Amino acid sequence: MLARAADVLHRAFPHATLPLAASADLVEQVLRLVHGLLPAWSIRLTGEATGPDGHWHCSLRENRDSDEEELIGLGSGSTVGLALVAALLRVALDRAAR
Repeated sequence: MLARAADVLHRAFPHATLPLAASADLVEQVLRLVHGLLPAWSIRLTGEATGPDGHWHCSLRENRDSDEEELIGLGSGSTVGLALVAALLRVALDRAAR
C-alpha cells in the first residue's frame, strides 16, 4: 500500500527523495515521508486507540505558529498510519492540481 502511495507522491513531488525503509513500520515510514516532503510542517493526530479499529484523524499544516492558515491535508483511518497516509495524499493531490 505504501509503495503505491509513494508512486503518487513521487508524481506530486518529482524532485524529492522518498525515504522508505523496508524494515520500518508504516507509521515510522509515513513520518519520514512527511518530514522529507514537507519539512517544518506540523502534524496533528487525534483519535481513539480502543479496539482494533480506532478512529484516527490527521491534519497537516504548513505552519504551526498560526491557526489562521488554511488546513492543507486532512485524513482519517482505522490506524494512525492510514490517517497519516490519507492526509499526505491529500497534500499531494492539492499540489498536483496546481
